[in-house]
Amino acid sequence: MAVIAASLPVVLRCPDRVVPRARYVLETLMCAAGIPITYTPDPPAQGPWILYGDSTNGIGAVERCVALPYVPESWELFAGVDDVRYCEVRDGVSVVVAAGPSTEGRWAVRFDLLANAFYFLSSWSERANGSRAVGRGMYADSVFRRLQIDQDIVDRYLELLTARVHDMCDRLGIGRWSRPAWPDGGEFAVVLSHDVDFLPSGRASIALQGAKSVLRHLIRQKDVGDAARAARGAIKALLTGRDPYGCVPEIVAEEKARGVRSSFQIAVARRHPNDVNYRTEDPRVQSYLKVILEHGFEICLHGSYRSTEKAEWYVDEVELLGRQLARPLGSRQHFLAFNYDMLFSAQEKAGIRYDMSMGFPDRVGSRSGFSFPYFPYCLREDRPYRVLQIGLFLMDVTLRSYMGLKGEAAWGVISSQLRALRRTGGCASVVWHPIVFGGARDPGYDRLFWRMVDEIRASGGAATDGRTIYEYWRDRASGYPTLAEGLTI
Repeated sequence: MAVIAASLPVVLRCPDRVVPRARYVLETLMCAAGIPITYTPDPPAQGPWILYGDSTNGIGAVERCVALPYVPESWELFAGVDDVRYCEVRDGVSVVVAAGPSTEGRWAVRFDLLANAFYFLSSWSERANGSRAVGRGMYADSVFRRLQIDQDIVDRYLELLTARVHDMCDRLGIGRWSRPAWPDGGEFAVVLSHDVDFLPSGRASIALQGAKSVLRHLIRQKDVGDAARAARGAIKALLTGRDPYGCVPEIVAEEKARGVRSSFQIAVARRHPNDVNYRTEDPRVQSYLKVILEHGFEICLHGSYRSTEKAEWYVDEVELLGRQLARPLGSRQHFLAFNYDMLFSAQEKAGIRYDMSMGFPDRVGSRSGFSFPYFPYCLREDRPYRVLQIGLFLMDVTLRSYMGLKGEAAWGVISSQLRALRRTGGCASVVWHPIVFGGARDPGYDRLFWRMVDEIRASGGAATDGRTIYEYWRDRASGYPTLAEGLTI
């Protein structure tokens, strides 16, 4: 049996100003691949290693090396405020900062893989103009759509790099590193979550929400069938005294029966018309939501629509939720509306450990090109933010309201995303709003959620909550020095 090296030495031959970002990208990718690395000033006397530099000339043991080119021109973009304007294909993948080495040297790839990965992991396109406005990052406005880039682009960089490392191991006759299993032995993982956006306050609010749902299906979606089904669900609920829109106790009970757990996002502030309808200072609301905690489930903050206009607003919301229900470990922004740097800076101050806001409202799949947890990057201080991002890749609202899908058409998209996540061995989050579980909002979407949960588990995945993944990734990332900084709050 081939021996596996304890770790893979890395030699960085690039300017000091690039080193923090190069290390961040390498560690983010290698942690996802399950390949331990150590930094060394010189090539090791024996065994495999990685070089990131501007030349292979005069460097011994290149035959044992995966040589990644450092291309100064590729990093020039990040010294300004401009965005990329073109995309080309090299080594079978899309690259956006594409200056590459000449034919001289024994390079593993023909472009600066670390600079290109940094572009996406840092969400450079969303931050390039320096805007501090709160907004919703839409796929329609993204670099992915503008340049027709696949949303798994960083996964592809990782796959390319891992393949080169494995080829080197095979040449040297040593064992390959294998991807670690997720909690419960999962081949991949999905964080289940529910954004609590609406809680009925009585029969009148149920009737009003029922009317809104029917009109939404008739006018916006032009779906008479779903309008009729939603109307029947609301009328039945009014006649039987059932709550068709809150549904939190029912979700908790069903998840317990299936042996899975989810995270519930609870909002505590109302600063905008788009914010939630309930108030957590209401004793009835607190009593209703405490069923989540009583059964061992997790409460997270659902940051209000305008909560990242001022850092103190977000911090106040975290503290208020802690006083009224429970101190949150995780968070997701309402409507996925936020300012990037304000959000993660405020989360650091508030002691939030992980976030699930990085997703497109109008498109399934990754918003950063990556299907693993990662730390967003603080450009001003040249370090990872101390908040783990578990990206959002599936949402009921995206499927029904933006993509106009239901039934088997919606399931086809869901199952495709699950297959892709299983292929990478990654982890992402999903959100299904409690309002759809009563059959009076988007009929059939409750069944799609439970079908998704069953499929995750049947295909070898872990279906769990955010805190479980955070604790797991905390241990996994602690062996990578730059990432370990992101674990310290």
